[in-house]
Amino acid sequence: MALARTIRSQLLESDLFDFNIKYLTYVGLWPKDDWSQDKLRLYKVYEVFLFILSLTFIIITGIGTYEQKHNITMLMTNLDKALVSYNFVAKIMLFTLKKKQLNILISEIKLSGDKIVDERKNLMAIHVVIITIFSTLVVFAFSLLSQYKGEMTVEAWMPFDPMKSRMNLLLAAQLLAFCFVVPVLYRAFAIQGIVCGIIMYFCDQLIEVQQRLKGLDYSEERDGEIREELKNIVKKHVRIMRFSRTLTNIFKEYFLIQNLAVTIELCLNALMVAVVGLEEKTLLATFLGYLGLALINAYIYCYLGNELIVQSTGIAQAAYESGWTSWPIDMQKDLLIVINVAQKPLTLSAGGMALMCIETYSQALYNAYSIFAVLNDMVD
Repeated sequence: MALARTIRSQLLESDLFDFNIKYLTYVGLWPKDDWSQDKLRLYKVYEVFLFILSLTFIIITGIGTYEQKHNITMLMTNLDKALVSYNFVAKIMLFTLKKKQLNILISEIKLSGDKIVDERKNLMAIHVVIITIFSTLVVFAFSLLSQYKGEMTVEAWMPFDPMKSRMNLLLAAQLLAFCFVVPVLYRAFAIQGIVCGIIMYFCDQLIEVQQRLKGLDYSEERDGEIREELKNIVKKHVRIMRFSRTLTNIFKEYFLIQNLAVTIELCLNALMVAVVGLEEKTLLATFLGYLGLALINAYIYCYLGNELIVQSTGIAQAAYESGWTSWPIDMQKDLLIVINVAQKPLTLSAGGMALMCIETYSQALYNAYSIFAVLNDMVD
């Protein structure tokens, strides 16, 4: 409760996306424009240092996975755990490459003068805080379980023998956490926070456009006022469409990696359940834990992508439900253009191969179950 109150008080005093941008700044992904050159150089060192740590984690876990090539169970267990970091690091690299374009988009959004309600600001922040805390607890729980069983959290190369003593094992776990938690996990969720925050902003503005369209009450006495209001509504709709397409162009590869990672995770878990069986309860718990984390992240993107589709197509319905029958012919023609344009929904594309929506999410789950059923029959 105290955390929620603190976040709320900060948001009430901040601009749009400020909480998410502060999170990005803390994890070395978003330097501030008003910093001095010395501070920017120091921040660049911090950013590069975290990037090196993330690459280090990828390399040492890759070596550890390769060393388990003769043990299929350990190989796939390690690959299942490492896949999360591969997914996150790939998205961090893409975000770094597209950061300037995103900065321009955010600046344009702030200059547009659009507002969002305080409840939505809270949701933008609480969503990131909750997913960060939940993911940290999952990783921490599996790390404790590995320590209890005398195993590595994830198989990785170390310059010493982790299994020589309990102290060595603990040191290895600390090194892995140092290379993973902030450089990979927190940075990935900071990116997720800003992306989801922008999509929430789109949905809110589309809802506002719908409400304004439905509220148009034409009369001859208010002809000039209504025409000006319709003009402003159309301008805002066009602006949101442009912003949405820009976001899609920036993050289409990001969403593609997200979809591919979830698909591979589902297939890998289906294969492991079929091969390992229900006797290995600890291994299955590990698989399901990381799978649950991947599915939650995928669902958030798909839900917001689906909401964007619903609210963008809702513009056409809202325009039709306005009192257009009493409008002048020229205004009716303008409204017809709005309806025609709104019938093509705004979407989040995963590299042009799939849309981020609930249907895509459901199809991924169905495909995973189909793979599991086939593999289970083969094993039996």
